[in-house]
Parts: sequence; C-alpha cells; structure tokens
Amino acid sequence: MLKVHILTDDRVRKRGILAEHGLSLWIEKDDKRILFDTGQSSVFCHNANAMGIDLGQTEYIILSHGHYDHCGGLVYFPWTGKFPKIFAHPEAFLKKYSAIDSNEPHKEIGLPWNPADYGNIMEKVVYNNKHTRLAEGISICGEIPSSTDFEGIPKGFYIEKEGKLSRDMMLDEQMLVVEQGGKLFVFLGCSHPGVVNSLKYTLKLFPDKEIHALVAGMHLENVSTLRLQMTIQYILDMDIQKVIPLHCTGLGAMCEMKRFLGDRCLTLCAGDTIEF
Repeated sequence: MLKVHILTDDRVRKRGILAEHGLSLWIEKDDKRILFDTGQSSVFCHNANAMGIDLGQTEYIILSHGHYDHCGGLVYFPWTGKFPKIFAHPEAFLKKYSAIDSNEPHKEIGLPWNPADYGNIMEKVVYNNKHTRLAEGISICGEIPSSTDFEGIPKGFYIEKEGKLSRDMMLDEQMLVVEQGGKLFVFLGCSHPGVVNSLKYTLKLFPDKEIHALVAGMHLENVSTLRLQMTIQYILDMDIQKVIPLHCTGLGAMCEMKRFLGDRCLTLCAGDTIEF
C-alpha cells in the first residue's frame, strides 16, 4: 500500500485547509510513515490535524533541499519526546541566497532558523550525499548528475561556504524513490537539478524498474517553451502513468502538462490524498 497526503502546497481548494508557498508530503508505505519536506511554517501541522494525520507516527523526515519553503517548518514538528531521524545533504543547512533582477545575491532563501538554537533537531540529522536505502522499498538519492543538454543548474542561486559566496550547484537536492508492486514512485521537492536529469538518474540507479508516478515541484514556471516541451515529451516517452505537479511547477506548465498528458496528469493540491 502506498498513500500520499499533500500537507503543504501553493494551492488549496478545501475548507479548513491552508496553503502557502512550500511543499510537504505525508507518505504511507506499508507500515512506514515518511514526512517529505515541511513547508515554510506550521501549515503542514495544521493541515495534518485537519486531515486526521498523526505526525507523531513519523519514522523518517526527508528534507529535499535547504530552502526555506521546504525545511522552514521543521522547527514546528510536534515534539512528543522522540524526534524522528532527519535525512538531509550536508549542504542543506548552509546559508543560501538568490539574486532577482541583478547579479548580486541579496535575498536569503535558506533556513529561516538557526541550527545552533535547535540542538534537539540537529542531533537527529543524518547527512546523506548518495543513494541510500532507508528501508525495504524506500530510498533517497542525492547529488543528482546532469545528463541532458537542455537542463542546466539554475542561475541566480548562491551558497555561502566558509564566509565566501559561490554559485549554488544544487548538490543538496535529493529525491525520494519508493518501490511498490515492482514499479517506482519518484518524489522531488523542486527539481533544481532538472526533472529529466532526476528521472534519468532514477533509471540509472534502478535499471530493471519502470517509473510509474512522479510527484514533484518542478520549477518550470520560467523555463523556455522548448525546455517545457522537451520535459513533457520525455515524460511521455517514459510512459509515466501518473504525474502530479506541485508547488513551484508553475500554473502555465501545469496547464501544458494537463493538455498533453490528459488523465495521467493530476492537478492535486494541499488537502488532497492519492492512493496507488
């Protein structure tokens, strides 16, 4: 059994459910309970409660990458005397910036809280930078390589290391891959390394499997028409049966996906649940 509950998304359409710019998913895989990202605030907690979900059952917390809209809400996770293990890339907790309409990074987009102030959280962090199996049928895959000629590392993002700013190569983004019924289900926070790069890397790691579903923020709002078309074409060529674009995908990109993928594309949002 694989069930996915959308706790946080940029969109909402149900009474009593809140929305914010961010992503958080509650994933039930057999007897395992996974929290994939935490949005930017306590919204995921509010929505979990409204949806009848007990976050106290969380066994793993996976942070897709170190931006505020994916890990800001971590400090609001309900403390029950036992904090779950948190899986993140070593660079996820560094200072991160973006540049808008200029070449000078000026907007902080990393953690909105200081790790030094939350020792109870940081002592539970397990740093990961490779393909790691957490349990039967549950893997996280980090440092996604570039293998396409139309997807590159996004511009305008910077990271601070040892007091020096450099371009953020998005090494910290990791994806969750769940195996169910002999098929793969891929979860991505923002797809900064590229949607197609991520899917290709999945197939490289699991060469004998096929990808059945993609649930992801895809950062396609401001990409070229050609790149969007090539992304959709690759999804079609791979025969992915379910695509759920969330969060930063962009409304225009979602509409194009729906137009070409039809019933394969599900425009779900905060408060929705899907069972595979």
